[in-house]
Amino acid sequence: MNRIQNNIGSPDKETARIEAFSDGIFCVAITLLAIEIGVDAKHVSSNQDLARALGQLWPKYLAYFVSFINVLLAWVGHHSLFRRIRTADNFIMIANGLLLMVLALVPFPTKTLGLAMGTPAFRTAVLLYTGYFVAVSCCYRLLWFAAARHRRQLVEGITETQVRATTRAENIGLISNSTILLVALLNPWLALALSFAMWIYWIALG
Repeated sequence: MNRIQNNIGSPDKETARIEAFSDGIFCVAITLLAIEIGVDAKHVSSNQDLARALGQLWPKYLAYFVSFINVLLAWVGHHSLFRRIRTADNFIMIANGLLLMVLALVPFPTKTLGLAMGTPAFRTAVLLYTGYFVAVSCCYRLLWFAAARHRRQLVEGITETQVRATTRAENIGLISNSTILLVALLNPWLALALSFAMWIYWIALG
């Protein structure tokens, strides 16, 4: 692993522009999550009204928190992948662009989840939300496939064991998110709880 880390920032590391552009998209996605939270001034005419309105926003707070952690872990995963990629061809750039296109959409399922929480439409909102992260996982799997199909595109010194470990991690992410989507059909709250458990798993995995 040290040999991989030593290649970061070296002259033959040719993905700096892709990583910088990607970081910008992640920043925009997180910023848009925060913009979705707000109080309608038309219904606020006193301190009590404002306090009540702020309290009623709890579904949006929860949806924001869940999505922020997911986007943060997605950024960590993206950074981890590109620590292993030395150079990018068109396939890698297109796969990365597809991933960023999907990630930039995160405010949509987040807002939908916040609006539907506590209503009869909650199950559909959770299905949309968990299905969205299945799409994100598919994009990550495609990106790693694009990078790992030719070893010359990976950093010098990376071993087959490390390549297989990364492939396994991406597969676990895709399978886990797909399972959570299926659970959402039966119990949407359990699906969100399992999503939280996945954060613990990925944080512990490092």
